[in-house]
Amino acid sequence: MENALLKQENQPIEVRKDDNKKILFTLDLNKEENIDKLLASQDKENVKYVKDNVGKIINCIGVYVTQRTFEDVNQDGEVVNRKKHATLLFDKDGDIYVTGSNNFFNSLDFICTLKGWPTEENPMKIKFVESVPTEKGGKWLKAVIVKD
Repeated sequence: MENALLKQENQPIEVRKDDNKKILFTLDLNKEENIDKLLASQDKENVKYVKDNVGKIINCIGVYVTQRTFEDVNQDGEVVNRKKHATLLFDKDGDIYVTGSNNFFNSLDFICTLKGWPTEENPMKIKFVESVPTEKGGKWLKAVIVKD
């Protein structure tokens, strides 16, 4: 059985990379309307939060991810590098959804590593879900692929 990991299809474009920041994007930036979509994501009025839309299924046509590396101290007092993600999802209806949840990004990345990243030509139905409460009472956001 072939999958996107083996075929290397629908991979995000690395728009920018430096020591502490990497930006990935799946919409075609040669199209003016996609640049406009990305610029619209900077206006809070055009963006919805994933956490406010748990249970919603979107027909995702593009993803924009900013990954930042930062130093942190673990429970043993050692300095470690960690990654933080901000993820924007663009749906077919023109809506934009944002989350800073690393768990959401990790679940989306896992799906897309196997299935390929969503594009205008190959949209993906994604559902926003929360995990069951953790021991401390918190919940994690996750992306789940929805079959037609």
